[in-house]
Amino acid sequence: MEPLESAQAKGNEIALEKTPIETIEESYTYFGTTAYQVVIGKNDKDQRLIAWIPEKKGEIITRFEKDGISEKEALAIVNNERNPEEIRSVKLGIEDNIPIWEIIYMGSDQRLTYHKLYFENGKYRNSIKP
Repeated sequence: MEPLESAQAKGNEIALEKTPIETIEESYTYFGTTAYQVVIGKNDKDQRLIAWIPEKKGEIITRFEKDGISEKEALAIVNNERNPEEIRSVKLGIEDNIPIWEIIYMGSDQRLTYHKLYFENGKYRNSIKP
C-alpha cells in the first residue's frame, strides 16, 4: 500500500501547486491505460474542481465539477441502459486525455463489466468485460 499512498500524496502536492485547487476533499488513483491521480477539491471561490494528474510525465487536466455529469447521473445512465445486478465502484478517470466516469458492475451474465461514460455529457465511450 505504501507506493500507492506515496503516489497519492505526490498527486495531492502537485494539485495544490499546479492547479487552482486550494483544499482537497478526495483523491485516489485511477488505473486506465495510464495511471492518474484524481484530485477533487475547491478553489478560492469555493467552486469544486477535479484534477487528473498523470503518474508519469504528461498534461494535468482540470475541470469544474459543474461542467460534467455527477456521479449520481452517471449511475442513473448505467442503471437505465445496462440494468446491472451489482455496482462495484464508480470513479472518475481519464482515457486519451478525456475525462470519463468508470462504473464497474456485475451484470446479469455474472461477468464484471468496466463501463465508461464521457464526463462532459454522459455519452457511452466503451465497455470492457475482462
